[in-house]
Amino acid sequence: MDTSPRLETSPSDAPIASGRGASGAPTASKKDWVKRRLVEDIQRGRYRPGDRLRQDHIAAELGTSSTPVREALTELCSSGLLSREAHRGVQVAALDAIGIGEVYQARKIIESETARLAFPHLGAQHLERLRALLADMRLLLDAGRFEELSAADEAFHRTIFKASGNRHLVAAVETLWSGFPRYLMWNLEGRLDRSAAEHGLMIDALAAGDADAFVDAVADHLDNSLSAILEHLAATGDT
Repeated sequence: MDTSPRLETSPSDAPIASGRGASGAPTASKKDWVKRRLVEDIQRGRYRPGDRLRQDHIAAELGTSSTPVREALTELCSSGLLSREAHRGVQVAALDAIGIGEVYQARKIIESETARLAFPHLGAQHLERLRALLADMRLLLDAGRFEELSAADEAFHRTIFKASGNRHLVAAVETLWSGFPRYLMWNLEGRLDRSAAEHGLMIDALAAGDADAFVDAVADHLDNSLSAILEHLAATGDT
């Protein structure tokens, strides 16, 4: 029997795999496509804090001109994911406990309220999908397939937030997600197991029809993630 994870994604939840159309050209603007590629590489840990990003090397690797690369780097510097320093150029920004705390504070405010708005619209089909995604997450965790686990985790939360019907809140959440290197979570001992259990609490509250418990579970999940990250940074001296 095939026991491989299903990772069922609806068309609206599926990530853009390559950013290119059938002709091989980027389907979005070149700048946005380059920006997306860089964010994904940082989130996966290909580029780590302090790594220098050279415009000419990136342009050559992606097969594009320097202009969209320069524009993408400028926007990512403005977002705080990258930094620009004299004599060093552009580099991946250092992990900063204060900055990470601010991101999680913003996430807690936005995600909790979005979850509250979504709750009345989450029905049996949503519940079934959330359970399937959590099952996938547990299988992927056991298999050590962390990139796919991250994709399933995002699909889980996106399923909830899209039910709010407020595309601006969903966009705000996704912007905050993109500014955090998700590979860091893979290095926090025991955190991913606890995270899976916290997703289960969200499902339990939804199944019980308890809106307050559901929103509390979303907020507690973020608080627990932040605590684990800050403990890791303090222990490793990466602040």
